[in-house]
Amino acid sequence: MLSFIKPRKKKLLDDMSSLWLIFIGLMSAGLIGFGIYINYKSSFYIKMLEDRENSNEILSKKVHSIESDIQILNMQKELYQEVESTNIIIKESVKNLFDLVPDQITLTDVVMERDSLTLKGYAISKETYSLLLEPPLKSIFDESLVSFSTNQRGFFQFVSKNSMQRSKGLSDD
Repeated sequence: MLSFIKPRKKKLLDDMSSLWLIFIGLMSAGLIGFGIYINYKSSFYIKMLEDRENSNEILSKKVHSIESDIQILNMQKELYQEVESTNIIIKESVKNLFDLVPDQITLTDVVMERDSLTLKGYAISKETYSLLLEPPLKSIFDESLVSFSTNQRGFFQFVSKNSMQRSKGLSDD
């Protein structure tokens, strides 16, 4: 065949088609890379979310434990305050009791219970006890019984048992 032009090599794709193929290849690689990146980030965030949920459960258990500790401490505080107020009342009662005892009477034993008081001691005479200690005791307690005996030195040894009814005394509230 005869030709007026010199033969040239023919390309498989022309310049525009190869440009489009390169563009499509780069876009595909970019989309695939972006998909891999999104998949990695989503699995990373899912793992982070699971870790947060686990830490929230642990913190929730700690909060519950702390709340129960606070309740126990509040109960202990109330018990302490109750014991402290009871101790103050008992201290005042004992102080008042010893303020009632005149100098002429010597106490050897004092037993104080919730509704009763037992006193043992010595008095110069029965009249000393009857005039100085018996009236205050009778004004406080509903029932006051006393028994006397003499010792070797001539003093009168007494045992005074005093009690009050539950309604007038301290209640179990």
